[in-house]
Amino acid sequence: MAKEFIFAPNTGSLGRRVLDPQDHNTCYGVVWHDPGGVCGWVAEYPGNRPGSGGGIPGFTSRIWAARFLYRYRRPEPSGRP
Repeated sequence: MAKEFIFAPNTGSLGRRVLDPQDHNTCYGVVWHDPGGVCGWVAEYPGNRPGSGGGIPGFTSRIWAARFLYRYRRPEPSGRP
């Protein structure tokens, strides 16, 4: 079974970057765990700094947070060859 996502360290900040397994240059955002909160995992859109309050909390795992980022922030194809 092929990997759904690659979770790379997010240097200089919290969490792990969610990368496309075929194209590691495509980043869907960052997921991070909130151990002190009740929300579990948080999904952050690209460009937001994890922990800044700009993310969407409430995911039970990093996979579900990554699926959310992929579903709602995936790049649109340009139609160019």
